[in-house]
Amino acid sequence: MSENWRQRLSRRRLEIGLEGPEYDYIQSYIEFYCSEADRRCKEIDMKKTVDEVIDSMKNEDFDRFTRSVIDSVHKKQGYDGQSPAQMV
Repeated sequence: MSENWRQRLSRRRLEIGLEGPEYDYIQSYIEFYCSEADRRCKEIDMKKTVDEVIDSMKNEDFDRFTRSVIDSVHKKQGYDGQSPAQMV
């Protein structure tokens, strides 16, 4: 059974270091994070589905990939982790 990015994020969030307000923020705007993850998966391998790319990653690779996705979207949207930022 394949596991999509959102499901694996939920399962691995503590290992990635996502808790409290940051995780809540990501869940509130999950479509932005999923879109970025999908785009990057296609950059990794255009011939595979997004779920196949995610499934092929070891946990450590997934964690690094996901942290990179999150940091990128946080930066684009102005999330600073200190105050309840709003998506623009």
